[in-house]
Amino acid sequence: MKMIDLKLITDENKEECLLLRPQKFQERFVASNANSLKKAEQEPTSRPYGIYAENVMVGFALFDEELYPDDGYFWICRFMIDERYQRKGYGRAALGEILRKMKSHPTCTKIRISHVPDNSVVNHLYKQFGFVETGEEIDGETVLDLMV
Repeated sequence: MKMIDLKLITDENKEECLLLRPQKFQERFVASNANSLKKAEQEPTSRPYGIYAENVMVGFALFDEELYPDDGYFWICRFMIDERYQRKGYGRAALGEILRKMKSHPTCTKIRISHVPDNSVVNHLYKQFGFVETGEEIDGETVLDLMV
């Protein structure tokens, strides 16, 4: 498994985060990192992280570090790996590290995530980690849950 570090997005690494891009065809699957950083400012429970491999930012994630007040669960709001670093194991390693971090919170009993319905690659990845489709859709996205 690849070694991954999660580092909070700060003024020092924000520009690096904004340069990350999905592949062209994936742009409809994930919000831009600029949009995600704005969302992070509005969501008191979520924190933005750069995903690092050997001190290089290879991706971005936005996830809850406290219970989300609307439903009482933890959410992974955004998750992306830059087009240059895809298909190298970073996504799998990063998701594992994100889940480890979230599960360490004593109040975390369920982790929720969603994706555009026809993003079969990420659906498969999430299911490999034990996420299960709930049958719910939120804002047109398929919702999956992982019981902790």
